[in-house]
Amino acid sequence: MQSFHLFRVVKLLCLPLFIGCVPLDQASTNMNSSSSYPKKLLLDNHVYEENIKTVRLYPIQDSYDEAIQPAVLPLQSARNLVLEFDQLFGDFQSYYARLVHCNANWEKSQLSNNDILAEFNEFPITDYQYSFGTRTPYVHYQWMVPQVKRTGNYVIKVFRQGNEADLILTRRFMVYDNRVQIDAIVGISDGIVERDFNQQLNFSIGYPELPVRNPLEEFNIVIRQNKRWDNALRNLPPTSVKEDLKTLEYRYFNLENNFQGGNEFRFFDLRSINILGQNIASIDRQENRVDAFILRDELNKHRIQGTFQDINGEYVIDNLESDPPTITSDYVFVHFFLESPPRSEDVFIFGALSDWKFTDDNLMNYDTEINGYTNSMLLKQGWYNYIYYLPQSENPYYYEGSYFQTENLYEILVYYRPVGALADQLVGYSNIIHNRRP
Repeated sequence: MQSFHLFRVVKLLCLPLFIGCVPLDQASTNMNSSSSYPKKLLLDNHVYEENIKTVRLYPIQDSYDEAIQPAVLPLQSARNLVLEFDQLFGDFQSYYARLVHCNANWEKSQLSNNDILAEFNEFPITDYQYSFGTRTPYVHYQWMVPQVKRTGNYVIKVFRQGNEADLILTRRFMVYDNRVQIDAIVGISDGIVERDFNQQLNFSIGYPELPVRNPLEEFNIVIRQNKRWDNALRNLPPTSVKEDLKTLEYRYFNLENNFQGGNEFRFFDLRSINILGQNIASIDRQENRVDAFILRDELNKHRIQGTFQDINGEYVIDNLESDPPTITSDYVFVHFFLESPPRSEDVFIFGALSDWKFTDDNLMNYDTEINGYTNSMLLKQGWYNYIYYLPQSENPYYYEGSYFQTENLYEILVYYRPVGALADQLVGYSNIIHNRRP
């Protein structure tokens, strides 16, 4: 096993990463330069420059769990959301943020800035700190998202020096006001074949407080699993409308309300670069970079559904050697190896570490010399969940397996748009953790 990892060290150190085999300090000039603009605005979670890393948006935390909670808050909440990100290399730059209100389909709504905010919609991001004692220098930025006046979907748009065309990142969040009652349960699939693999959501919505004329037209339902948007269920019509009781029921028989359960996420502990954390095979420390090699992964077909507690695909930034972890945690080239015959479909490293996206950065590459898939990602020290996922396959969980018993987070979002309204309102929000671990 040791010789195998030494071979990988030599081979993977020269992978065509975005800085190639150039030392990090020599690559800083290229990474710190802004790309040409204007850049196309995407009303999605997106990073527009490669030196912007570790973007997180979450409720102000009172406990360990808050940093991995969904970016969802009730209207007039006592808490705020916090946006954090790192700019690798270079000095402090002047960044600004604006909020964009969106409809249920994440298209810009017709609401004006005055409709959504009590203040001018342009906010300088002035809370920043330089990294301390790290091989990779960076500036850590933090911004508290202001309170809004209307419910619905929002996108934070961060740009450079007051120039909205010079985009840095965009990040989604939601604000709700519970004006409907949501009763939901996660159960076994109605499909005979699928009942061991899928999870099914049956739910109803009561709306006695809303002046609804046509519930089939005025409500829009979205359900997502583990904060993912790629497999979210949208525009689900009710299976039953009880206008006398002002209730909608959503109980399907053709798997419309099914999700594959998947398996508990794989994980690795990169909270230290001086000792080997769980599932870390080796660490190569150099003067200007650190490489960490994860233990060899393989197909999970002989492994029953996991019973350990994961964090549903998320990651937590942490550092065992120094505080605070936000500015003392280093960036590490993390090398993945999945032992497997080649597949016809693309294989991705998937989770919050990939921003729940499928891009070249987290696409696995097949290496015939070592009979497996490899990839490297530049990640900040912490505790990480991940899986290997095949989005184009009929069996995307080919490497993981899918089980009804898997713990997953589900969110039900109820949007309401009465006739003549300028935007969708988020009038109902509920989250359910299926099979929560003790």
